[in-house]
Parts: sequence; C-alpha cells; structure tokens
Amino acid sequence: MQLSFKKLLLLISIASLSACSNNTNSDKSYTLEATGVGNSVFPLATPIKVSYQDEVKLLRINQLINDQENVDNKQRAILFYERGLIYDRIGMSANSRYDFTQAINLDPTFAEPYNFLGVYQLMGGDFDEAFDSFDSAIELSELQYGYLHRAVGLTLVERYDGAQSDIERFYSLDKSDAYRILWRYIVNVQIDPKLAVEQLQNVEHPDKPEPKMQLAWRIIDVMNGDITEEEFFDNITAGVKNNDELAQRLCESYYYLAHWHINNNNLNKGIYYLKLSLASNVKDFIEYKYALIDLSMIQQKVMLEALKEKEALEK
Repeated sequence: MQLSFKKLLLLISIASLSACSNNTNSDKSYTLEATGVGNSVFPLATPIKVSYQDEVKLLRINQLINDQENVDNKQRAILFYERGLIYDRIGMSANSRYDFTQAINLDPTFAEPYNFLGVYQLMGGDFDEAFDSFDSAIELSELQYGYLHRAVGLTLVERYDGAQSDIERFYSLDKSDAYRILWRYIVNVQIDPKLAVEQLQNVEHPDKPEPKMQLAWRIIDVMNGDITEEEFFDNITAGVKNNDELAQRLCESYYYLAHWHINNNNLNKGIYYLKLSLASNVKDFIEYKYALIDLSMIQQKVMLEALKEKEALEK
C-alpha cells in the first residue's frame, strides 16, 4: 500500500522529533565573539554545525526513498526535495543540487526545487539554465522568490530592465516585508543608485514591526542614518536565544550592510562584511549564497581592471 502525502511527511517529522528527544546535550546557550580591523570591532557567533536532528532525518528519508513498494514517484520527488534541503543546510552542495534535479525529473510539475536548483546554477555561472529554472518556478506556481532570484541573476549579466521589473514585482507582492525592501535596494542600487536610496528613505516604517521583521527594519534604520552601526551591533543580541539564531542574524546583517558600504564607495569594508556573513556558516540562507557570488564577481572585476591597467601601461 502506497504512503499518503501526509503520512510521508509525518514519518519525516517523527524522525526529527525523535532526534530532538534523544539529543539531551543540545547547547541552548550562545557566546558572542568579536573580530576587528583597526579600531573597529565586529561581533561573531560560533559557526553553525551539522545538527544531530538533521543526521537522523537524513537516515529516515534515505530509507523512504529506497522503499520501492510503498512510495510512488511524486512522493519520492518530495523526499528528494526534503533531503536536498538538508544537504543544502549542511553545505553538501553537490548532493543538494543532485537531489533537486532528481525531484524535478520525477515530478516536472514540482515548482519548489526549480528555485533552489536555479540558485545553485547561478552560483556555478550557468545563467541560462538558472533563468530557465526560475521561469519554471514562476510559471508552475508563481513562486514569489523566483522573481527575486531571477532579478539578482539578471543584474549579474547586466540585463537591468528585466531585473528592475522582477524586483518591483517581488516587492509589490508584500510591501510590508522589510527584507523585500532591502532586496529592492540591493537590486536597484546597481541600476539607479539615487532612486534606490530615495526608495529606501521613503518606505513607511511601522511603529511596532513584527518580531521576525525587527532585524531587517533596524538594518534599514542604519542605511537611512536613523541609528549608527555601533548602536545596531550593540543591540544585535537582544532577544537572541541561542548561537544558531545569533549566527543567522549576523549572516543577514553583514550581507545587507556590505552592499550599503559598497554603494557608499567603501569597497574594502563591503568585502570584509561579505566575508563576515560567510563566517556565520548559515549555508542555507540566501544571504550566504549570494555573498559567495558577490565576492566572486568582485574578484573578477578587480582582476579585469588590473589586467586593463597592465595592458594600458604596456602600450
């Protein structure tokens, strides 16, 4: 008898809960470390590590994937997708990309894996394949983050009209989402810096932001000059319950502030912040993935400029 969709997900969830109950040594504390350049000091969390829960969940999913009798192709596609998410979280990118591809092969109408596969294709410089993946995600289910990823990808190949159209579409679907405001700034600042700054300054700041949006709004406050970076980082641990949560906050904060510094002609600090974002080791966050892409693109541009200067001197 084939497993139902709900039963399939229940089995995966039970594996996670069992892992939680058996992992009695899980550390719920966190420590705030610091690194510095000159007189500036920047907070760091302990890099996130692979969790016992994920290890147990992987074992259970592997068993279900190999159950040829009770699991059909659509269910197996879901399992490959779920396993791909875990591999993505623990940094096994080749395994993750393989699983997302397998999920699509088993169920070409499954929209979610296209988004994740597209990001990996962007990271590998496979732009045409990435755009095909984002197109599929949007066409199949109008996945909102497909617009974001496609917009970022289009900026990488300097197709700015399409990028601006996609990021405005992404923003318009939820204008109260502070993260969408930040992404709108990051994309538009590469197209029209003056417009991007004006848009950021003109957003309506809620008096009491939702808890999940508070960090993003404080980053916007820094960019708009309402608070200083020092004030921001002094309060970065407010409400933090564990090291993983701190690492996630720092991954996001350093990434968005890196782009703000780069836009304000402070490339060195921007590069340093991108590296600090990576130091969090939050490998499943899009900020982590795009920090890798950004650093690679910056390196390529610097090398190209150096080559042009060398050729000009030799003439």
